[in-house]
Amino acid sequence: MKALVFNGPRDIRYETYADPELRSANSAILKVKSCSICGSDLHMYHGAHIGKTEYTADAPKFCCGHEFVGEVVEAGADVHGFKVGEMVLAAGGTGCGTCQKCLSGDVWKCRKSTAFGLSPDLQGGQAEFVNVPNADKTLYPMDGLTTEQALLLTDGMATAYFGLTRAEPKPGGTVAVVGLGPIGIIAVELAFLLGAAKVFAIDPVKSRRDMAANLGAIALAPSADMVAQIMDATDGAGAQSVFEASGAKGAINSVLPIVARQGNASFIGIPEPDDVLPLPLIMFKNVTVRGGICDVQNMWPHLVPLVQSGRIKSEGLFSHQFDLSEGAEAYRLFDSRDDGVIKLRIDVD
Repeated sequence: MKALVFNGPRDIRYETYADPELRSANSAILKVKSCSICGSDLHMYHGAHIGKTEYTADAPKFCCGHEFVGEVVEAGADVHGFKVGEMVLAAGGTGCGTCQKCLSGDVWKCRKSTAFGLSPDLQGGQAEFVNVPNADKTLYPMDGLTTEQALLLTDGMATAYFGLTRAEPKPGGTVAVVGLGPIGIIAVELAFLLGAAKVFAIDPVKSRRDMAANLGAIALAPSADMVAQIMDATDGAGAQSVFEASGAKGAINSVLPIVARQGNASFIGIPEPDDVLPLPLIMFKNVTVRGGICDVQNMWPHLVPLVQSGRIKSEGLFSHQFDLSEGAEAYRLFDSRDDGVIKLRIDVD
């Protein structure tokens, strides 16, 4: 098969790769229809870190990508929820499917849980075919969903909901979203849907701020007087709920100065090992701080009905479309943020 393969920092190649095989009786093989690039893929692209994994030039090769949808073309004997021919979306990662945590639905408490396409441990879906272990707990039918809605539900929309709700936005409250990539833009829409009266949207890229402003947010560029602007707009209180959706050092460092006393700060951007938070600000402002990796499967019951009914629109996020063979250019453009790029759709068939 053909796939986008990690060959080192800034070296994603469209090349021939071994066809996947069913690795267990609870696995399924998908013929991928479309996939996309996530911001966390750029840590790999930059030769940085994700957890303990360092993406150096001598790192082993693997198929990239954890956001993909496709058709079931083969299913193991222990796959009961999906049939050959069914169109499905896949969560960005999964567990073994056989331990107590997986069987009870807590896939991300599985000691073997991992993401697709970030290491050779679980090959990714930026490819013509992909093996999906623990299929019954990892796949979701695409009934009533467009391809682009399904792609967002594989990770980005779920992560936006996960991170935003951990900042505990209240009806009539104030929210700040730091970082306006796809996750941040979705979070702005969700914040209003959950009842926020005022949403601040912060990003250095004007086109992204404009998208947030069109959703009703107060859009701000990072600057020396940004904190003062937010304080002025909140009568000196700050934002009650702050959601960091970037992982960039500047975004991380901007959160605690703008959060209100006894407020909530939620972080989902992948940090580098030397990223830190100032403990005095947390202590003396009495801030609740949460961070974590989204358990995508547990977000679907909240989000899918809202998407299917049109309550969540998330329109205009896919700014560019590529074929799989153009994957190297897709990565370059997504990394550059040129040409108004927000999110990329890569079609496989």
